[in-house]
Amino acid sequence: MNKKYIVLRLLLVAVFPSIGMTTQAQIRTPDTVKNNVDTSSRKHPFGEKINVAYGQQYARALTSAISTVNSTVLRKTPATTLSNTLYGRLPGLTMLQGSGEPGYDAPSAMLIRGNGTFQNSGFPVFVDGFESSLDQLAVDEVETVSVLKDAAALALYGIRGANGAIIVTTKRGQAGKTKITFNAQTGLQKPTQLPDFVGSYDYARLYNQALTNDGLPSRYSPADLDAYQSGSDPYLHPDVNWYDEVLRKNAPFSNYNLSFSGGGNNAKYFILLGYMNSKGLYANTDEDRAENSNADYNRYNFRSNIDLKLNKIVSASFDIGGRVEDRFFPNYNGTALWENMAKYPANAYPVRNPNNSWGGNGIYRDNPVASVLGGGWTSSNDRNLNATMRLTEDLGFLLKGLTFNQAFSLNNWYRANRNRTRSIGVYELSGTETDYTYRQHGTTSDFAVNRSGNDQWNRTNFQTALNYDRHWNNHEFSGMLMYHQDVYKVSGNEVPYATQNLAGRLNYSYKSKYFTELGFSYSGSENFPAGNRFGFFPTLSAAWILSEEDFLKNSSAINFLKVRGSAGLVGNDRLVGSRFAYAQNYFYSGGYNFGQDNTSYGVIMEGPLGNPNLSWEKSMKYNLGLEGNVLKKVDFSLDLFYENRKDILATNDAVVPSYVGVGMPYQNLGRVSNRGFEFDLKYTDQIGDFNYFIKAGAFYAQNKILEMSEVIRAEDYLYRTGHQVGQPFGLEALGFFKDQNDIDNSPLQTFTPVKPGDLKYKDQNGDHVINENDEIAIGKGWTPQITYTATLGANYKGFDLELFFQGITRRNVYLSGTYFWALQNDANIPELALNSWTPETSGNATYPRLSTLPNANNYRPSTFWAKSGGVLRLRNVELGYTFPTRLLSKARISNVRTFVSAVNAFTWDKIKSVDPESLTGYPPLKSFNVGINVQF
Repeated sequence: MNKKYIVLRLLLVAVFPSIGMTTQAQIRTPDTVKNNVDTSSRKHPFGEKINVAYGQQYARALTSAISTVNSTVLRKTPATTLSNTLYGRLPGLTMLQGSGEPGYDAPSAMLIRGNGTFQNSGFPVFVDGFESSLDQLAVDEVETVSVLKDAAALALYGIRGANGAIIVTTKRGQAGKTKITFNAQTGLQKPTQLPDFVGSYDYARLYNQALTNDGLPSRYSPADLDAYQSGSDPYLHPDVNWYDEVLRKNAPFSNYNLSFSGGGNNAKYFILLGYMNSKGLYANTDEDRAENSNADYNRYNFRSNIDLKLNKIVSASFDIGGRVEDRFFPNYNGTALWENMAKYPANAYPVRNPNNSWGGNGIYRDNPVASVLGGGWTSSNDRNLNATMRLTEDLGFLLKGLTFNQAFSLNNWYRANRNRTRSIGVYELSGTETDYTYRQHGTTSDFAVNRSGNDQWNRTNFQTALNYDRHWNNHEFSGMLMYHQDVYKVSGNEVPYATQNLAGRLNYSYKSKYFTELGFSYSGSENFPAGNRFGFFPTLSAAWILSEEDFLKNSSAINFLKVRGSAGLVGNDRLVGSRFAYAQNYFYSGGYNFGQDNTSYGVIMEGPLGNPNLSWEKSMKYNLGLEGNVLKKVDFSLDLFYENRKDILATNDAVVPSYVGVGMPYQNLGRVSNRGFEFDLKYTDQIGDFNYFIKAGAFYAQNKILEMSEVIRAEDYLYRTGHQVGQPFGLEALGFFKDQNDIDNSPLQTFTPVKPGDLKYKDQNGDHVINENDEIAIGKGWTPQITYTATLGANYKGFDLELFFQGITRRNVYLSGTYFWALQNDANIPELALNSWTPETSGNATYPRLSTLPNANNYRPSTFWAKSGGVLRLRNVELGYTFPTRLLSKARISNVRTFVSAVNAFTWDKIKSVDPESLTGYPPLKSFNVGINVQF
């Protein structure tokens, strides 16, 4: 090549650095390495490569803790949201099932190695090296998903690494003839569990019982009870199951993806087009959306990843990915709708009156069926486009093994809304069967169409890096130095979020059995005061392959054994409260009236005090890992970890008197420790043509608050410090008061006057008074401490079967509110209350006495309402058949596989009445699916 061109190229890069680097998107994953025409990777003594932060490393040489799963595994769990395919698949990733509402069905919680802070525990997600959304990617455009867990894995993220990270790699083309792949899935979804409430007869009977307990006259006469029981009067004595009226039995789901990949030595490509649709559970809706709409979610995914070798020195890649999402919903807040279905009694009113008007009354105003079918609909259209360009220069002519990489990425999201809505009038029915009367509540308006669209964000990223990789004799050395800048601008916020990061790592190995890595990051955020925005985050890790030593090298039992360890410092810049908490702010708040005209004038108030020394959370992480293979059949891995988090934000508001007149500043006062383990074991064997495997795993995380600037409390057992993050506190329930004598001889309960059948609490401090000072730590928190999995798989002559179980334990849930507290705030009566306390059932009652009056004694946090939140699910079961290639060759088809599967088919828990991971609202879903995969 012309030397002048080389010099000119280097000068251009130096002066105009289209700053970037090769990311994990450009890295060959284990599967692709095996089949790649570049034999240098295949011959390398360290074997296959896996994705790490901003690059790749050989699996054998890895010194950090990373869990990885590929899309072949994820595809076994059909789901509208990518994160819903990850349950139990990545050791160290704790997840809780969220709402099943189409388009908003992401997990309710995702934590990496538990919770190391009592503030923001969120973590970044990087798609092909740049921060982006995880959930709306199509599974078929994803190559791998990895969780980075220890300091060595997170070193390059510096100020953003303390809570862990997820990296997603999309697929890329491989040299060879064009491969066309078509995947299709369709199925039906239904709730895992719906709440159980009593029918009209039981409601009326129990309501009278509650009135008797309150010393009040009955509301429902014997004739009313007979009418409810017989169902003879559906208008004046209705028996409406609101779930049956609003919902259908199941909802369809479908997902289709078509991809093309291939290329030659100088150009490779991967192109994908995808479509996914998920319908909601609402019944009798109008598919044409003239007056209403079912919940409906449509997503269109597209991706084009192009790799080019421009000449012997320069290679490039051009990636464009994006999606279009259309969402439709009834014109009623989804959370409120499901709250109403739970709250409204079966006898409140009929769905429709005799004159076909909507039923309603002044207490239960919003008829749930009318809310779905009568009020119109709302919709949104989302558009997301991500474009990335990368350049790589091989500088081997200057120094063998040296490369220079640059990348520039733009990511934009925009939402437009269109609504066709109206208000609805309902009519309260009274009178007799021969002379109905109607009382109107509200009016029905004409439809109004509203359009809006001003929600958007833009993200701009720049990266650049120098990479060096050489091996000679028994030595292997590699290094990387990179710069990364991220600017994130949200509409309506004039100050963008911005981070800068100068990071690198140095790797050295000797004799393919001793490995060490030094990682570091000098990174900062705009959210901290000038002069205190950047920090240095170093990590050190090492690994030793014991099976290469003479004392194990010839062992017939131990085929591979490796020990690794890491230690390092990473940070968390996700601050709570307002941004720029280091600054002293003033803001408008309310007003005062002055003068003869009593004119109101706006008031400027002083905000919380600023802290010019504000800093980020600092996490010192330690990890020790062991992995290996025994008897060529058993693979295992074990990781022990410990984290010491300090400088967590807290205020002294709890200990500074309010008469000071100003809010206290955020300070780096808090400390939390977190420890646990991860364990995986897999046994693989075969008997003739029958191949099978058994896999089991578990991971555990336990944290403790060491300091949180807590208010001074009356008793030592009241302190939250010393307990886990999110530890619930409440009273210890001893049962129900038997009679008035029992009440008279018990400590005074101060919340409200109690009666026989009310909950009786333990006097913790012996002062013969039950109040807030008797609350203790009860049970475990909402987040499980243990997640465990088991997988059984087999294949035989084209047939394959896999059962995947996932469970969580050491977790409590606390039943409260509309779904569980009978008749409080005009609520319904759950079936839990069928065995409520009465003088006749006092010996075996399992629920407090019913009352139509507010009861601050019974309905408060206590051990009575604490239940085990452990759950075991058959997360996925799939049976597939791959057709013999001899039957397909004439049709020029290389592979066809069909399958049937079920997601969340069975759930075992101790709650029964609701899903234990999502107690209220739109429930999680189970699904039953069929699908086909065709490759040409």
